[in-house]
Amino acid sequence: MFFRVIFIFNCAAKAGLSLNISDSCPSMCKCAPEEVIHCNRAGLRALPGEIAASTVSLNLSNNYLRILTTNTFRNLTFLHSLWLDGNNLTFLSPGTFHALGKLRELDLSRNTRLTYLHANTFRGLLNLISLDLSHCNIFEIHPLLFSHLPSLESLNLASNNMRYVPQAFSNLSSLTRLSLESNHIEAIGRDSLKDLESLYDLNLRKNRIWIIQNGAFTKLLRLGVLNLGHNFIADLPNQLFDGLIQVKTMHLEANRITDIGCTFRLLLNLRNLYLNNNQISSISDSAFSYLNKLHFLHLSKNNLSSLPLRLFVELPKLKYVFLSHNPWKCDCKMFWFLRWTAMFRGALEGLDCAFPSQHNTTALSVPHPMDCTVPPELESKDKCGAAGTSMAPGPPAPTSKVFLLVVTCHTWYFARRWDSSVAMF
Repeated sequence: MFFRVIFIFNCAAKAGLSLNISDSCPSMCKCAPEEVIHCNRAGLRALPGEIAASTVSLNLSNNYLRILTTNTFRNLTFLHSLWLDGNNLTFLSPGTFHALGKLRELDLSRNTRLTYLHANTFRGLLNLISLDLSHCNIFEIHPLLFSHLPSLESLNLASNNMRYVPQAFSNLSSLTRLSLESNHIEAIGRDSLKDLESLYDLNLRKNRIWIIQNGAFTKLLRLGVLNLGHNFIADLPNQLFDGLIQVKTMHLEANRITDIGCTFRLLLNLRNLYLNNNQISSISDSAFSYLNKLHFLHLSKNNLSSLPLRLFVELPKLKYVFLSHNPWKCDCKMFWFLRWTAMFRGALEGLDCAFPSQHNTTALSVPHPMDCTVPPELESKDKCGAAGTSMAPGPPAPTSKVFLLVVTCHTWYFARRWDSSVAMF
């Protein structure tokens, strides 16, 4: 359709005819059918006066606009989309967008001189669905800034200078996506997110978060994706994620977590869990109990030398496990795991076993024969202490070769050699 209209436009131009759309198209801009005007990278320092009142979409990206007043867009009442990203905006007068009652998409990103927004900046935008304020230098947000946006579904506040979660979300009952990535936030309070009951995707990646109060996520009953990666989180209290009954994907990679307790046990819909690039050295035996839908587990780049008995036994949907770059020790504590892999039908990556050599260095080799009957001190203990928790029986003895995606041949030999001499755990 687009190419067809261009062809008609060219033919009309050659014939000396004029089209209505050319009459309302500024000379430095490009205009398309359906009242779409592209004035991006046009060197503009002010809004062109020739823009038709019937314009539906206006692209003013990457220009030199500095100040917008209440009169700037007063005649463009039919606008549905407005791009103002990549300008030099320093101030938006209160009521700048008051005439744009039909606007659904507003992009103000990459205005690096924009540090503060007045409470009435977005007054009149009753139908706005998407607002992008990323890559500015906003350090403070008025508590009433978003109170005029009852229809807002997507809000991007990434890459600003905020040091705390704004107290401005109380009227965003329709919000489903919120990004606060790459700010300087250090703490998530108990009431910071309490009004976002429709939220599905919350991105807090690349902040400085080290404190999360219990109950911070209690009201987020519809949340499906939570990204807390690349922060300073060290502890995972058991009640930390209470309320996240619908969460499907959780990012906790690149934090400072040292051990995994019972934090995830109530996340019954969890499918993807990222715990890579931490400092995890211990995991509770039943840390992943009840995660019947867990599909993807990333534990690479931690300090794990062994895994507790039957850690994965109650994960019927598990398909992908990543374990590379851990100091694994293939002794009797890990033999149950080698037996479990015989029945695993997914992809297991990165189990490289290190054994001490005669010269006190680490080398890949097969240990001398030993008795791998599990002594009492190696038996599993449920650190979560859940009453009435039933442990599923271990997998049956393998009848074919052990399957590993990226496991050394020495590990395979070790598993095969002791396959007939070790009792089922």
